[in-house]
Amino acid sequence: MKEHILDAALELMKDEGFENFTARRIAEYLNASTQPIYKEFQNMDDLRENLLEYVKEIIHENIFKVTTDNGNLIDVCANYIRFAKEEGTLFCALFMGRDRPARTLHECALNSLNDLMKQMNELDDYEERKAFLDIVWPSIHGTAVLTAQGQFDFDDKTIDEKAHHIVTHSLAVWKESKVA
Repeated sequence: MKEHILDAALELMKDEGFENFTARRIAEYLNASTQPIYKEFQNMDDLRENLLEYVKEIIHENIFKVTTDNGNLIDVCANYIRFAKEEGTLFCALFMGRDRPARTLHECALNSLNDLMKQMNELDDYEERKAFLDIVWPSIHGTAVLTAQGQFDFDDKTIDEKAHHIVTHSLAVWKESKVA
């Protein structure tokens, strides 16, 4: 039942963001009363914490999991933009707020990218990865935000090209700043 409730809460977020995130609205998605929710979760804060962990797992599987031998930063960045396109309302609720869930998921994203960058030959240590991330992340995240808001409507091929362009140019800028 717990996973059913989390799925319903996630569907509510996909449709409406956090604006109407109440036990009553989740119950409507379940076609039930609020009783099962409070049977599984102590309160709404407990439900939010569980939902945050649930979402982190989903995001890791859909965005940051490298499934091919040649999977790399470009693929993951394209997945991030693609997620923003496909799940605009959810993306905005998860990554564009100032509250704890948005900060936590943003930190999770950065940690996942840092782990991925450990495989890049150009980046020797944490400080180099951080310096590179400071260059590439605003462009990737900004592109995803504008995509989620409907400002960009890229097809899959264009998303792949944009991610490639952003990562390769950011790497060139990083290398140039390292020499200077």
